[in-house]
Amino acid sequence: MADIRTNRYAILVCGILTMLMFGTIYAWSIFIPPLEAEFGWTRSQTSLVFSVAMIGLSFGMLSIGPLSKVLSLRVCFVASTSLIVLGLFSCQFITELWQLYVFYGVCCGLGSGMSYTVWTTNTLAWFGDKVGFASGVLVMGFGMGALVLGSLASALIYSSLGWRLAFVVIAALALVEALVAINFIQEPPPRIAALKPKRDAVGVTLPGSKTVREPSFWLFCIWRSVVMGAGGAVIAEASVMMTGIGSSIAFATAAVGALGLGNGFGRPLGGILYDRIGQNRTLVVLPALALAVSVGMAAAYWFEAPWLFAPFLLIEGLLYGMYAAINTSYMRTTFGQRDLAMNTGISAVVLAPFNLVFPLVAAALFEWTGGYEAFFVIVPAFALLSLACGALCKPANARLQARYGAAGETAGTGIAGELQDAAGQTTGRSADGVG
Repeated sequence: MADIRTNRYAILVCGILTMLMFGTIYAWSIFIPPLEAEFGWTRSQTSLVFSVAMIGLSFGMLSIGPLSKVLSLRVCFVASTSLIVLGLFSCQFITELWQLYVFYGVCCGLGSGMSYTVWTTNTLAWFGDKVGFASGVLVMGFGMGALVLGSLASALIYSSLGWRLAFVVIAALALVEALVAINFIQEPPPRIAALKPKRDAVGVTLPGSKTVREPSFWLFCIWRSVVMGAGGAVIAEASVMMTGIGSSIAFATAAVGALGLGNGFGRPLGGILYDRIGQNRTLVVLPALALAVSVGMAAAYWFEAPWLFAPFLLIEGLLYGMYAAINTSYMRTTFGQRDLAMNTGISAVVLAPFNLVFPLVAAALFEWTGGYEAFFVIVPAFALLSLACGALCKPANARLQARYGAAGETAGTGIAGELQDAAGQTTGRSADGVG
């Protein structure tokens, strides 16, 4: 009987469950009310916890690149699990604000980012022919952590356990899930490692030090970051945008919920689209849709039509999720599997400032003008910039292939080098040990 741990779809399912469990970082808002009530902390103080966690998430994703050169992915996963469990468990002892920043912000943020990169690297090694699909459903699991664990956390907090023991229960669940999941971090056999995308495979393998010198990398980062940054600002302000144009609180809440569902389900849809129509077309189709949605949202806001604004919020959520799903797929298809952890981590760090700046810009324009009209004027411009960058990726990738494709086969940077590395370096080295 075949070992289920070597079944690539079992590995994918395990990856989704792990992402869901370790996406607990997105459930932070559930803990805000009881903490503020007990300690008297302000909203700006508790909101900063999430900002610290997001910064930790980015650097956690980046860290797996260099760590996987000297440690196996299993060891990296043990480290990420230890950080998350330690952070969540320690939160029960909080008496000072700085402890919250360290335990939840730093420990859980770093651990979640590390786990994210471990599982995308491990899973995509098994799905070279379906990188979009696999990446999309993994990212969906990570994003849906707030919905699933948020509901669990809320039930625990407002039960007889309270918020302190709620942290302990979630830490215990994360530990149990990780003990099962670690058995599914497996090196694929050569026939699986050799699978390639059916469309738009550039066929080179570059380390992070060379990837960051390529126009293909920066064009993609701009393509992704400007739309996701603007989308993140809409997500952060969606409720007050709705009520500001006459929506009831109940309708605004429902619209924000639909946006969240769109964000979750948009991730596998983006991955499927990537596999079906290919990288080059996806990079043009998504910003074209983003441009149309941004114009529609602007019109709905200007004419104060919440009934029209709400469906555009749903589509905005779908697009945000689809953009999020493309990152790992693009890095794998364009720059290879061998250094996927490093390249994905670098691109995550590039995105982080946009996620911080765009919401601040939207808030500043609101305070300056008394509304979001000025913000919606500039959003289509960012969609146009994304569209231009997406169109330029194709010739940039062609030049990348011309530069490294032929010579790389003997230097370990072409298709032959990638297939050779996939068996021996995809998961670091042996699955269990160090170096």
